[in-house]
Amino acid sequence: MKLSLTVTALFVCLCCFISSHSLAADTAKSESTKKVTKVADKKSTNMQKVNINKASAQELQTLKGIGQAKAKAIVDYRTKNGKFTDLQQLTMVTGIGEKLVNQNSKNMSF
Repeated sequence: MKLSLTVTALFVCLCCFISSHSLAADTAKSESTKKVTKVADKKSTNMQKVNINKASAQELQTLKGIGQAKAKAIVDYRTKNGKFTDLQQLTMVTGIGEKLVNQNSKNMSF
């Protein structure tokens, strides 16, 4: 009986240790995620302007709301029609509206 209680006590202690260790690891991961998010937020506010006449599709995707398809459409339009002379010309690209242009205007140049 005494051996059974000792084994049970050890099991309970082990479970508590594992549980507290797991909680500490989750807390550390959470803190790490917060730091990465803060760095990402700072990068977005200090972002260099994307030149819409020179940027690759990948570079264009750094802008808000521009994914692969829209970035490719911008590059294709630029190739077919020549350089953009102002930002509002982007609205001529399929899938690009004024809201998207206005949202990114501070981060774009031509």
